[in-house]
Amino acid sequence: MLRLVGACLLIAGSSGFGWCVWRDLERRAEQLKLLERTFVMLESEVGYSRLTLPDGLLRVGSRLEGTLGDCLCRIGSRVRAEPGITLKEAWEEQMPEYLKRTSLGGREKELVMTFPEYTGFVDGRMQLAALEQFAGEMSQAKETARHAAGSGKKTILSISAAAGLLLAILLF
Repeated sequence: MLRLVGACLLIAGSSGFGWCVWRDLERRAEQLKLLERTFVMLESEVGYSRLTLPDGLLRVGSRLEGTLGDCLCRIGSRVRAEPGITLKEAWEEQMPEYLKRTSLGGREKELVMTFPEYTGFVDGRMQLAALEQFAGEMSQAKETARHAAGSGKKTILSISAAAGLLLAILLF
């Protein structure tokens, strides 16, 4: 009887582990969706409202809830308040703290950290085109993550349950 309970717990634990892996993939896709929406909002603030990037970051950050909104507000405030601080310096100082709390992979984190390279154009049209390009890259990363989460769900859950069953058989 005790062996049966142990086998059931082993299978349930393995299945639970698979579910956690899949949940992290889903969370990663949702976080990329939020980042894409954020950069599209920033693009519209710069393009249509004719705001500077720090002012746009403040406005977009105030509309977003949670740690991303707070991070954007801190970056925008720092660039506006302290003369001589560039957007790149403020971004590299504040954004890694936010990225540590996410489920994003290394490639996505690198993409977010390259955002300041898409800024700094004096011509408004060039700046808008660069922001559109960055938002497009975020959209592509989001679609890739969403596809991986959707197609991997059954695979991950099946393999984890089968691994638990195999371990139960081998141990008992």
